Amino acid sequence: KNTVSSRGYFSALAYLEPSKTRHKVRGYHPPTADHLGRMRTPIPVLITAFFWALGFSPLIGVGHAVNLGCVVLLATAAGSTPLAPRRKTRKAPRAPKPKPPSGGGKNASHTAPEEGFVANTTATTKRFTGPKTAARLALALLQGCVLAPRSCAYTFRSITQSIKKKLGREGVILNEEGVDDFITVYGGGSGPDATTWDDVVGAPAAVSELRRILRVAGAADASQKARRAGATPPRNVLLAGPPGTGKTLIARAAAAQLDAPLLVASAAEIVKGKYAGVGVERVRTLFAAARRVAARSTGRLAVVFIDELDSCGRVRGGDASAVGADHDNTLNQLLVEMDGFGVRDASNPDVVVLAATNRRDMLDPALTRRGRFDRVVEMAAPDRDGREALFEHYVGRQRSAFLAREITFKVDNTEVACQALDNTTLRVFKPVKAAGLRAKATLFANNTARLDARDLEAIIARAQGRRAQRKSGSEDVSFSVSYEGGSKVENDTDLASTLADLSPGLVGADVAAVVNDAALAALDKDQDYATRDDYLRALEDAILGIPTHPDGASPKPDHRIAVHEAGHAVSSFFLENVDEATRASVRPRSGGSLGVTMFGAGDATNLRRAELRDRVVMMLAGKAAEAHLLGDASTGAADDVRRAAVLAEAIVKTYGLSQDGAVFTSWIDEYGKRHEIGGEDGDAAVRAELVEAEARALQLVKD
Repeated sequence: KNTVSSRGYFSALAYLEPSKTRHKVRGYHPPTADHLGRMRTPIPVLITAFFWALGFSPLIGVGHAVNLGCVVLLATAAGSTPLAPRRKTRKAPRAPKPKPPSGGGKNASHTAPEEGFVANTTATTKRFTGPKTAARLALALLQGCVLAPRSCAYTFRSITQSIKKKLGREGVILNEEGVDDFITVYGGGSGPDATTWDDVVGAPAAVSELRRILRVAGAADASQKARRAGATPPRNVLLAGPPGTGKTLIARAAAAQLDAPLLVASAAEIVKGKYAGVGVERVRTLFAAARRVAARSTGRLAVVFIDELDSCGRVRGGDASAVGADHDNTLNQLLVEMDGFGVRDASNPDVVVLAATNRRDMLDPALTRRGRFDRVVEMAAPDRDGREALFEHYVGRQRSAFLAREITFKVDNTEVACQALDNTTLRVFKPVKAAGLRAKATLFANNTARLDARDLEAIIARAQGRRAQRKSGSEDVSFSVSYEGGSKVENDTDLASTLADLSPGLVGADVAAVVNDAALAALDKDQDYATRDDYLRALEDAILGIPTHPDGASPKPDHRIAVHEAGHAVSSFFLENVDEATRASVRPRSGGSLGVTMFGAGDATNLRRAELRDRVVMMLAGKAAEAHLLGDASTGAADDVRRAAVLAEAIVKTYGLSQDGAVFTSWIDEYGKRHEIGGEDGDAAVRAELVEAEARALQLVKD
């Protein structure tokens, strides 16, 4: 039995695909031309729905708007609710009840159902055109979500992320359509957020090498010079070094020198995923986005920085499982993108790849070969001069922030508050969206600041969450002073030198943390700025460990510990090849030590036998002082004895510097197997070194 709704639904299907439905619906009768005039044409309906979705493109981008339009298109075509705007039509007259012809005939049985169909179709159309357009759109989207839930979830998640990026909530400085959420894009060049080489401190050798490479690779006429010289300019650089040495910072400075956009991605994010093939797709997406951004940039150049490259670049073949195979495929795709077929075609935009790792030994040889990474820049821990430069940089920034005035100005109804560093640089701290941006400025006595128009536009655009417009020239703004700045600070000229002498092995991140801890300690004591003692205490806590008891609550110092530390300090003044002690503490610390003595250790890497043997004596001098003054030693010397034994074994077996020469030695080959020469005789030589060192320490303390 045919109902009204089934008639209307099947008639719509018959209009879309008449050849497939005309003979499949029982009791169906094709509508006449008059009937079709009363029905909505599906093609305009679909076009209207699609353009409704495209109307969101200024907010969510063209790519996401097309996806949304396809969902609406599918929902409208599959559903029965038309989305065309409601048209005012005259109310259809109620059809009179048909009367069969008096004479009967073969058409008598068809007249009544056909006229009833027209009336029912009109009523159905009127009922569905009642809701508002927004409600019809929501219903169509709901139908699309029911038909394709996973596709709709992905589309709406992408739309949400795109809206957040448009509003400046994702930290993305340069918004590009089609860039996935695992990629962060930064604008290059001399904008207010650009990092320069002046910000990279403590690694002069690495900076010099990288600048030399980029000077060739990023020159405007690089391809022309290389073509005439018959050479290929370098493209990709691997930054290798321990954590905290500034690999990410130097990558941002490199992008600023090239005046190119910087795309940052973590290798761990590339390989992360629940399904096979995610890593391959993300590598392809990363380089496709880089080429697209490069094609839009001024110099047709973009920089890709991959952090922690060992996550996706380790040696292949180590794991035969499905996970290992997927990891190998991800690496294969990375190899193809870096130096595959047509990558270095002159018609393609240039993509410079910078990668950072602290496990270079784990990388696949195919990834580190020349042609993929043309250069490897070693980011080693800074030496003594590098640490001094780092302390001068960070301490100077703190002192400048203390002396800086705080000014406020208003542009386009947006209030901006910033610090005037040295009266030449403005650092924004309000609004929060633009915090951290810097701009060069000239401050005049009449409370007027002159800024570069491009820098000012970048600050206001970031604060308002919109895309910056291109501007040139300079602009003057009036400002008010909210804070006059601090008074003069003490002039401690050798502070950085002293801190550098006491901090061997510290990297840039450690130095920044020490300086920041000193400033926090000064705030805790209600001081305006950190003093020399604050920096020394912070450095002491960073190297030796935090005291287990706060100031004023420490237990009474142990006399034995004081004697022990005095033995270390005294020996340093009399041993010729040992650096002198600078600080000693008898406070228990979180590292487990009951007392600590700090020495001004240098950065020597090539030590003589006499220097190593004097260090063993200094390590055992604390135990010798206890035995001489207190009658016996204690367990507090356990760590000193262990370190002295390790150094004595290295003298005999690793360096071959025993009295008998290199007859006792040990090493570990490339397969991890340990080899030894000497056996028990080598152990006896180690014992002899320890016995002699302890005798020298005891005699030194007695004298």
